[in-house]
Amino acid sequence: MIAKAALTLASAAALLLAMPALGSVIAGGAWWGPAVVAVVAVALTGLGLRAARLTVVVIPLVQALVLVCVLTGAFAAHAAPLGFVPTPAALGELLRVFAEGRGQIGQETTPIPATPALALIVAAALGALAVVGDFLTVTARTAALMALPVAGLLVVPLLVDDQGLDAFAFAAAAVGYVVVLAVDGGVRAAGWGAPVAPGADSAAPVLGGFQRVLTTAGVAAVAVVLALLVPLAIPGLSSNALYALADGSRLGGDTITTTHPLVTLRRNLNSPSDRPVLTYTADTADPGYLRMYSLDVFDGQNWTMSRLRAEGDGGLGGELLPSPPGQTDIGSERVVTEVELADEFAADFLPAPYPPHEVDVSGRWFADADSLMLFTTGSPASGTSYAVTSLAPRADADLLVADLPPGSDLDQRYLAVPDGVDERTRELAEEITAGADTAYERALALQDWFATEGRFTYDLTPPPVPEGTDPLAFFLFEDRVGYCEQFAAAMALLARQAGVPARVATGFTSGSRLPDGTWEVTESDAHAWPELYFEGVGWLRFEPTPAAEGGQGTATVPDYAQSPVQAPAERPAGAQPSPQEDGTRPSGGAEAPQEPSADPESAEPSAAEEAGGAAGGAGGVPWRGLLAGAAAVAAAVALAVALPALARVLVRRGRWLRAGSAAERAHAAWRELRDDCRDLGLAWNPAESPRAVATRLPEELGLAEDARTALWRLAMAEESARYAPRPGEAAAPEDGRRVRAALRAARGRGAALRAVLLPRSLLRAPAAARRAYRPDPAAG
Repeated sequence: MIAKAALTLASAAALLLAMPALGSVIAGGAWWGPAVVAVVAVALTGLGLRAARLTVVVIPLVQALVLVCVLTGAFAAHAAPLGFVPTPAALGELLRVFAEGRGQIGQETTPIPATPALALIVAAALGALAVVGDFLTVTARTAALMALPVAGLLVVPLLVDDQGLDAFAFAAAAVGYVVVLAVDGGVRAAGWGAPVAPGADSAAPVLGGFQRVLTTAGVAAVAVVLALLVPLAIPGLSSNALYALADGSRLGGDTITTTHPLVTLRRNLNSPSDRPVLTYTADTADPGYLRMYSLDVFDGQNWTMSRLRAEGDGGLGGELLPSPPGQTDIGSERVVTEVELADEFAADFLPAPYPPHEVDVSGRWFADADSLMLFTTGSPASGTSYAVTSLAPRADADLLVADLPPGSDLDQRYLAVPDGVDERTRELAEEITAGADTAYERALALQDWFATEGRFTYDLTPPPVPEGTDPLAFFLFEDRVGYCEQFAAAMALLARQAGVPARVATGFTSGSRLPDGTWEVTESDAHAWPELYFEGVGWLRFEPTPAAEGGQGTATVPDYAQSPVQAPAERPAGAQPSPQEDGTRPSGGAEAPQEPSADPESAEPSAAEEAGGAAGGAGGVPWRGLLAGAAAVAAAVALAVALPALARVLVRRGRWLRAGSAAERAHAAWRELRDDCRDLGLAWNPAESPRAVATRLPEELGLAEDARTALWRLAMAEESARYAPRPGEAAAPEDGRRVRAALRAARGRGAALRAVLLPRSLLRAPAAARRAYRPDPAAG
């Protein structure tokens, strides 16, 4: 028991020592307390259950139930009886908070503020890892596999933070893992050989244990130091390759697919350091944006980019790039931009003005003919210098007004809108562009609608999108709070709904001009904007995102997109009042409390809201989540009750299925009798002969004659299987069932019920039970 307690505590300590790894991705310390309590509660539950010698299969189930109670008490106490009982209402509230935390993780970049919702997710994850770790270390006795839960924590900062894992956090996690291995090794070594009684050299065991501790600590220290120092000596081992794989996956040889450029955008915009990304010079007084990614695929909620294929040998130096798609009227003006990437900024897509015409860059780089993105299939570049000659956009007024239909070579994916998109977006696009005759006028109408003062609020940390809600529809019709990602994505969608080919571009604005004439671009200049297609002119950028102090500070509206902004006199059908229009949010952007009300003219809450929001409003009980939680609890309880009994049935069936010969069937029947006795709390001594058992049990319990006869047949079959050269008749399962029924009837209903629900035979027979009966030497 002491050994299992030591392993339980070591497993919990390993997780607690690995927790600092999350410190780099979570801002604040409010998440530590619930997470520590969750881990400790799981460990103490394991200690108590093992002290009570309960069936091992029950331990993780009870630990999970205790974890739910702890989470309920910490995050939904107001909705739970006694402050911790996980009733359906409490579980519904817990699910609501959990969904809020998931939305926060999806919307924000590291470090994420430690809100109660995020603390719930961390505590639930640590508690679940504690249950898994306890099972692997103590129950399964595979302490080495404790590396899986510990590594699960270490991988989080590696995947979401380009700074990687802090050295202290890694060392602490490594120490915790070594402690688990050391304790497990000590427990195993303690079982080798007979214990030495204290004598003249009574200090030897103490010195030996101390020596083992020092040896383990020395090996651990050497391993940790090597793990920290070797990557410094071999630069390839200290790269952020794992983070790069999460930010953009490279698959299929020379094919590159980047699925999360918007994640990079959010991380840059929310970076507290605002580090320089690049500097550049341009032979123009008004340089344009520096585009990196072109997102042309809309799946109904998110914008991503098509799979790119690297064509050619990857040498762009001295070669002209393909002509810009759709741009037939190409002027003679060329702009040369010389760029130098910062050492801390690694890029597998080069920031460049659109459309690039020629690129002078070293290394293996490719240009996509359709989007003119510049990318590499090798390692991301940092500290690299290159020059881009671009074609200055020539938005010819005659071509724009002529409203030429897109040519047949334009891929129809730029107009595709999935079937599941909220139908209100189409109605909104039609109403905004109702007075526009050409595609160009429709584009201006959409841009001006977004730019109307008071309609939207620019905020880098918009509220999370409710679970199951379309993010773009929520931005357009409900909250109307966001930053460039939401503005660009929403305008591109509405443009497609209005019949104008559109895509979303991400990269950087022009940045800020320094006194020496160079331009500096920092992380806060990261930006997303829509690009719309016009035949003869090609792709043009528009700017629906607010600029200057109240928005993206360095965003600018191009000359061809300048027009008077619509007045906010009328609101398109289907759109809800903006935060400024309905007075629920001050113009400065700070959130004000919103009173729930079904009638915007009345401050009185509705009856449904007073009853807890049964209609499913923003503050109501999520009935689907509540029912799902109740069903999950019911299923967990049913499983916890039925699992030991089911395991016992499977053991019995397995024995009889594996028993082929008469001897094997006799052994199976006798082992079943042994386990039935243990389940019912009857003494069983392995040294007792079958005849002695068949004589003792009927006398002790007063069994009926038919049960006595069946028990004697089982004993004779076992005796024959043990000692006879040729075993006689095999034991019959009917005899085993008859004896089992008689034993249960003799012990009473309470003992019989415990034998079914909590069969002790699934555990190793405790020493006390083996010593409970000492046969008479004169017997049998």
